[in-house]
Amino acid sequence: MIEFKADCGHTVRAKDEDAGGVVRCSYCGRNAGVPETNDTDLSFLFRDVETPAEEAKKGGFLGSLFRKPVGRKDFNPFAIIFRLCYIAGVIVVIIVVARKFVIPLFDEDVRRDRFAGKNAATAQASTSDVRQTESPGRFGLVTSKVLRGLMVASIPNGAQVSCIEETDLPEGGRVRDAPRCVQFRANDAPSRVKEGTYVVEVSFPWNHPKLSDPGLAHYDKYVAFRRAIERASKSRRQELASSFFLPDGAVSTFVDETVDQIYLVKQYRGVAVGKDGLAAVRSLFLPRLKTADSDSFLLEPLLHGYTDRARMYGFDEQHVRGELTFYGVPASDQRFVIDFLSRVGIAPYMTADQTTRLFKIDPRNGNVTARVLHTTEP
Repeated sequence: MIEFKADCGHTVRAKDEDAGGVVRCSYCGRNAGVPETNDTDLSFLFRDVETPAEEAKKGGFLGSLFRKPVGRKDFNPFAIIFRLCYIAGVIVVIIVVARKFVIPLFDEDVRRDRFAGKNAATAQASTSDVRQTESPGRFGLVTSKVLRGLMVASIPNGAQVSCIEETDLPEGGRVRDAPRCVQFRANDAPSRVKEGTYVVEVSFPWNHPKLSDPGLAHYDKYVAFRRAIERASKSRRQELASSFFLPDGAVSTFVDETVDQIYLVKQYRGVAVGKDGLAAVRSLFLPRLKTADSDSFLLEPLLHGYTDRARMYGFDEQHVRGELTFYGVPASDQRFVIDFLSRVGIAPYMTADQTTRLFKIDPRNGNVTARVLHTTEP
């Protein structure tokens, strides 16, 4: 019996009388030449081990990884593990490259800065395009989206917003009950209302989880406030609501009761929305924490637990500090006011002469303004 390796790598057995002839390989079906003598040195057992040069001719390293061995039935788990690790490594590289170089190309700001060659340090925000970043010189609302229309933000978030043009405002009653009222949620994308001047109402149910969260530091004060307005008259309820919440520029703060629910409402007037501009209302349902020796209130405790730590507004901090100094805010309090402005965009402050001013950051360009709040609270 003569045993030899056919061209396909399969071991073929032939009779001694077929030496020098041709037989058919039972594996591949092709003719195979029978050697004159048997392979007595058993070298045929090692012919399926290819040299690196032979591997390169048949597809190189990748070919050797994924080519099915011919004529071998042994199972090698290490080879499978190695192949899986190689595939996983390739996938990781693809993901990293895609996230770093490919996906950012779909961001309009990245394309503009990368291909238009704009210097972020000297770029100026326009009134019709308020796409902002935290890079120096590009101030305003820190966002990658184009914002137009009416933007309403509430602290805490999730308030219900109702708005109507001033000319359509009915005498008496809630804005939300008016026929042409537009309603949406605070802290969502700006509402694309038409050009005009609006009356905006921002409201929370008095038992909203964001207001009555036992985890908040001043939860006990809010519980006492709820108990007080539950028993109070309508006029007294408005006084309690106005004195409990931090002033934020609302023309009135009141309590509205329906058959099923009690609502805490803040109303803002004269909100002007331009054709291609952005109007912003920022509503603070935060407790007015008064100091022990005066009617002034504190901002520092509200920064922890009530406001998001993320910086939402960019501005020239040195310029803002100068404005705070001009209006009598002591250096010891300026850090808290600036932190409040960067997170919320507005910050009320009562100076030593008992004047309450509302500092505001323009969401379009980061400019700071200050106006006196004429409040009726004690």
